[in-house]
Amino acid sequence: MSITFSIIIPTYNRGYMIAETIDSVQVQTFADWECIVVDDGSTDNTKEVITLLAEKDPRIKYVYQENAERSVARNNGIRHSNGTYVCFLDSDDQYCDDYLETLNQFIKENNNPVGLIVSDYYVWTEQHETPAKTPSPSEPVAEWIFRHPITPSRACVHRSVFSQFMFDEETLIVEDSVLWVSISTKFEVLFLDRPLVKYRVHDSNSVNRSSRAAFHRYLGLKKFFKSPLSSGISNGLKRELISSVRWRCAEYFFLTNKFIHSITWAIWSVCTLPKHRHTKAKLYLIWQNVLCILRNQRETTI
Repeated sequence: MSITFSIIIPTYNRGYMIAETIDSVQVQTFADWECIVVDDGSTDNTKEVITLLAEKDPRIKYVYQENAERSVARNNGIRHSNGTYVCFLDSDDQYCDDYLETLNQFIKENNNPVGLIVSDYYVWTEQHETPAKTPSPSEPVAEWIFRHPITPSRACVHRSVFSQFMFDEETLIVEDSVLWVSISTKFEVLFLDRPLVKYRVHDSNSVNRSSRAAFHRYLGLKKFFKSPLSSGISNGLKRELISSVRWRCAEYFFLTNKFIHSITWAIWSVCTLPKHRHTKAKLYLIWQNVLCILRNQRETTI
């Protein structure tokens, strides 16, 4: 028996919130789905929570793997899936109740497209749910994807696409954008202009300034921009993205008190794109690094 939607949820040590995420799937007004939760080597009670839910609802499947990061987990989930369309849901995000029903209607209206469907979303904090209002594609789609990053929770992909493209398991942080752009080189990309996903913003998001996320993003971008699949992105946007991520690396090194490294990356960022709205901020960061170095030298000599 065919299934319309497979929902892939990679998770790691989120036993305290994974039930709420899965519940947002179970309450969908469209019931023809399966939910595959890929446990990426959790050491908390994740397995117990999911196993209990799966015993009560056979549409939920638990898959365990040794810790190997999100791309491997998502690819593993894809291989265990049976749906005509594959959706992704991060373990800290949630679907709106009518997400799958609205998506199914959109698919029918667009003649069962083989490609990528992107839904709009809410920015979800403890205080508010605010519609993001992503602009519809009006530029080369590859550039639109990088200017308006698409979190996996907003993506729905026809399963036949995965015979040609999967998540790059050697790329961290920017692996989702790389996949969406790769898909856009051969398949249709459609935008469902309605917020249907809740993207949770909190302190433990995997991407933040105090982590090495920026450096992993830099490596991912450098690798992808050497690929022919990135030909739809202009050199100007590539420079803008590389300059921006080098600045984020400079911020990371500043926050971790590696001031020489921070100066180096900030200068590199300015040289990559001298005329940029953030150039003054980058120069200020360089000056702050210099002050910290001088202060440390004074404290050492006293």
